[in-house]
Amino acid sequence: MAMNIFLGFLALYMLLNFLVIGIGAYYILKENYPDKDPLQIVNSVLIYWFLGDLIFRYMGQKLPEASVRPLLTLPIKKKKITQYILMKSTFSFWVFLPLMAFVPFAVVLWQKGYDHTLVLAWLTAVTALTLSNNYLNYLVNKNNKIFFAIAGLLLIMGSLDYFNIVPFHRYFAGAFEHLKDAPWLALIPVVAAVVLYRLVYKNIYQHLYLDDVLRKQTEKVQAGNLKFVNRLGEIGRFISMDIKKILRNKRTKGMVYQIFLIPLMGILYIKLGNPTDNHKELLMKFILPAIYMLGAFSISYGNYIPAWDSAHYPFIMAQNVNFKKYLESKWWLLNGMSLLIFILTIPYVYYGWDFLALLFAVFVFVTGFLNLAILWMGAYNSRRIDLSQKASFNSQGLSARNFMVAMFILMVPMIVLMLVTKFYGLKYSLGLLILMGLPGLLFKDYFLEKITKLYLKKKYKTLHGFKQQV
Repeated sequence: MAMNIFLGFLALYMLLNFLVIGIGAYYILKENYPDKDPLQIVNSVLIYWFLGDLIFRYMGQKLPEASVRPLLTLPIKKKKITQYILMKSTFSFWVFLPLMAFVPFAVVLWQKGYDHTLVLAWLTAVTALTLSNNYLNYLVNKNNKIFFAIAGLLLIMGSLDYFNIVPFHRYFAGAFEHLKDAPWLALIPVVAAVVLYRLVYKNIYQHLYLDDVLRKQTEKVQAGNLKFVNRLGEIGRFISMDIKKILRNKRTKGMVYQIFLIPLMGILYIKLGNPTDNHKELLMKFILPAIYMLGAFSISYGNYIPAWDSAHYPFIMAQNVNFKKYLESKWWLLNGMSLLIFILTIPYVYYGWDFLALLFAVFVFVTGFLNLAILWMGAYNSRRIDLSQKASFNSQGLSARNFMVAMFILMVPMIVLMLVTKFYGLKYSLGLLILMGLPGLLFKDYFLEKITKLYLKKKYKTLHGFKQQV
C-alpha cells in the first residue's frame, strides 16, 4: 500500500513537471533563442518526441490483463469488453502526461497573439498523434522486431539530423507550418488515430479469449551460443544462467534494451544544455550524466541482486555452491555491461578528448567501486521478485533501500567531483575517480571475500524474505 501511494505521488509529480514545462516552454525558448519562433522550435523536435514516446510506451504501457480476465467469464458482450480496454487506455496516464505539456503550451500561444485557428489546429494534431501512439503501442507491443525497428529509426534519424546530413527536424517542422494556411490538415492525424483505433479494436475483438491474446505470453528464447562463457568455469556457468534469465523475462530484458538508448542521453544533455556554458562548465555538468550512463545497468539490475534469483535462492543455499563465485559472476556481469556502454560512448570523443577521458575515469569508478558497493548493499535486499509477473510498473523488490542506494551512488560522487573540479580542476577530479575505482579492481578478491561473509551472515533473513508472497 505504501509503495502504491509512493507511485501515485510519483505520477502526480511527473504530471506537475510536464505542466510546468508546458507553461514555461514558450518563455524559456524565447529567452534562449530570441530570433526564433518558439512554436517552430517545438515543431522541429516533435518527431523525436513521438518516436521516443512510442519507445517508452512499449517498455511501460501494457494491456490491462488483470482487470479484463474476470470479465471474460461474465455475460458481457465482447464488444463492450473491447471498448472498455481501449477506453481505459485512451484515458490513461500515458495519454494525459504529454497533454499536460501540450495544452498549457497551446494556451500560452493563444495568449501571446498566435492565430486561434492555428493554435487549435496544432493542438488537435498533437493530441491525435498522441492517441495514435497510444493505439500503435498495442500493435508494436506484440512484436519485438517492430520495437527494434523504431529504436533503430530514432537512432539513425537523430544521427543524420545531428550531423546535418538530413535535416529531419526541418521537414517535420515544415509539415506543421502548413497548418497556418490549411488548418484542415490537422484532420490527417485525426483520421490516422481513428484508423489505428479500428485496427486495434478488430485485433483485440478477434483474439479476446483467455488462451489467446490476453494470456501470459511465452516465448521460446534462444540465448545463443554461450560456450565461450561456460569456458570460464563455475563463474561462467553462473553468468550463463543470468544471461538466459535476462533474455527470458520482459522486466530484465527491458534493462538490456536501454543500454543501446542510454548513450543518446548524453548527446541530448549537451544539445539541450545552456548554450552559454563554456567547455569547462559543460564538462563539470557532464559528470552526473556520465555516471548514470555507465552505471545505468548496475543501478537498474544490480540494485536488485540477489532478488532476481529469489525463486530458487533456497536451492542455491542448499547446494554445495561456492558463494563467492556466485557473487563474482554478478560482478563480472555488471562490469561487462558497463564495458559495453563505455564502448558505445566512445564517439563522445567528437566533443573533445577530455570527454573521453572523463568517461574512462567514470568507467574505472563504476567497475572498481560502484559495482562492489551495489553487491555489498545487496546483502540487505530481502524482497522477493516474481519474474512471471508483468514488467510495467512492477514494484516487486522495490524498497527505500533501492532509492537510497541509487541516490547515494548518483549524488555523492557528483557533489564531491563538482567541488574538486571547481577548486582544483578537472584533472584532479578524474584522478579522484580513478583512485576510487582502482582498489576495487586490484583487490577485488579481498572485497568479494568480505561481501560473501556478509551475505552468508544475512542468509536466513534473506531466505525468510524471499519466501513471502508478493
